[in-house]
Amino acid sequence: MNKLLGVVSLAILSFVFLGNALKSVVTSTVFVSEGEFASFLNISVDKTQILVELLIGSSVMALAVAPFLLTRQRAQKIATISALVAGACYALLGLTMTIGPSLYVRELMVITTFALGGFFISFFAPIAQLAINNVDNERERVFLTTVWTSAQPVAFLITPQLVKYVALDIGTGNYFLIFAIFPIFYLFLTRTVLKTVTDQNTRRTAEQNKPLESDRIDWRTIGFIIVAIAAFEAWTLSNSLAGVISPISLSLMVAFFVIAGISSIYLKRRQQKTKALNSSTTSVPKGLPPTATFLLIGLFIMEIPSTGFFDGAYLVRHLCAPGLIEDRASLGAAAQIAAVALGGALFVRWPRIMPALLILGILLLLVGSLGFIRYPDLPVDAAFFYSSKMVSSAGMGLVTTIIVGVVMAECRGNPVMALLPALVIMFGTEFGLEILEIVYQGAKLYGLAEVETYRAIFIAQVIVIVVALIPCIEGLYLRHKQLKASQIATTS
Repeated sequence: MNKLLGVVSLAILSFVFLGNALKSVVTSTVFVSEGEFASFLNISVDKTQILVELLIGSSVMALAVAPFLLTRQRAQKIATISALVAGACYALLGLTMTIGPSLYVRELMVITTFALGGFFISFFAPIAQLAINNVDNERERVFLTTVWTSAQPVAFLITPQLVKYVALDIGTGNYFLIFAIFPIFYLFLTRTVLKTVTDQNTRRTAEQNKPLESDRIDWRTIGFIIVAIAAFEAWTLSNSLAGVISPISLSLMVAFFVIAGISSIYLKRRQQKTKALNSSTTSVPKGLPPTATFLLIGLFIMEIPSTGFFDGAYLVRHLCAPGLIEDRASLGAAAQIAAVALGGALFVRWPRIMPALLILGILLLLVGSLGFIRYPDLPVDAAFFYSSKMVSSAGMGLVTTIIVGVVMAECRGNPVMALLPALVIMFGTEFGLEILEIVYQGAKLYGLAEVETYRAIFIAQVIVIVVALIPCIEGLYLRHKQLKASQIATTS
């Protein structure tokens, strides 16, 4: 850890942190500036959720294709393109908000810059993971993983203050013009960090690298993935605009499932073909280990109840002043950061307590979410609202840190698999928002009052956490069997 004091290590720390933080800054800015965006686009505040869905959808698409595009050899080129396009998009967004052209131009520019900017800036997260995966020292790798994981809650903690005390003074347009500098700054960091990664990997033989990182890009696979995600986004967007039982939404739902089914069949056949081609080679890329697989499934499921959107929306609609809601969000983010830092430190010092840390995190998330169910029965109770949010956020921070650390450690043999946590976190968040939106609309159609509709959502969140225990326990059991088998092999 002594190298952490060096200039190169400072660059790596900034590189890893900004890689996962910048996209969260944009999303958080939209959350905080809903009123201004609604006025700028002449829409209701509720409709600004479409901008968040657009950002998350483009991020999911980028993270889904990243494993098929991103290799050590192409990392610098992809980072350069991503930084330049993202910087240009946010500069154009800033100029648009500053100049204030016609409504049609405003709508077109906001949609285009949010979609393209969100897509390209999301490549920074897997590029940072690629750099972490190539650190040889286990302690430093876990430390950098902790930094990467904490970047998102740190961004959600800091951004509201930036919007309040910077954007309000200089204007949101100038705020985005300044933000456009950060992707370019990130590009300068890649010149140091990715060069180091490339130099480390020149010691590997071409024969070792060839099966893992082919120079050919599988555009057909990427096309299937993009079409499937685009169909999902169209369906979920229609749910928000037209309702879950409208003919348009139902048609798009059917189209999504048909496209997803065809894509799944294609990807399965491609995987079987790849295995057959590699069966005659001595160096075959490692797949996703069973433990990592089950833990990633558990993480994906737990992202569904941890979006924080509907518990915040309930407080906005029924109970609390904006100051209390903002303080609650800030305290939750602070608790998540503390849990990430503490969990990462304990995991580095005592790796064997990983199962206990993971179970503790799940229990904290469950206890905090159980507290949400009581919200409709309470008058304004700031202390309870704060504590329940802090407990659930701390639990999610601990769970994310442990699972991401385990997955990246077990997938070092295949850099493609090590990129999955970023996709799982982002797509789990998107999937959670949409599933809970369907629960909300379904409860409304069933005839529940608004308060009871929110209670149904909170109960659904608790059920989802309980379901997530199943794959997590299975993953821990497989890890226990693996460690026991290795101990027996060592002693024999």
